[in-house]
Amino acid sequence: MDDSYTLFFALGSILGTLAQLAVIVGCIVLVTKQKNGGTLLMLIGSILTLVFNVLNFSGTLFAGHRGADSILSWTKVFAVIGPLPYILFGIGLLVYAIGHVRKSA
Repeated sequence: MDDSYTLFFALGSILGTLAQLAVIVGCIVLVTKQKNGGTLLMLIGSILTLVFNVLNFSGTLFAGHRGADSILSWTKVFAVIGPLPYILFGIGLLVYAIGHVRKSA
């Protein structure tokens, strides 16, 4: 593979990780200011997103050593469990937003 492609993929991964870390820091600040079920779910979801991304990368790497069938099996499993952190974050955001709107009204 061309080095320029590797650079683009590496830069994209770094930017994505920095964005995830920013969301985690934002959730930590939110939890310290307003600790409730919604903010805790958002924090858990954001941390799990980072953990799942590392798990997906390492799992694909290890599966690659076992062959194409192993990569396909890992990809199928992760296609099902991968969205779970986003679902947790979304539910937490919804709970927080509903609670925030009720307090404002």
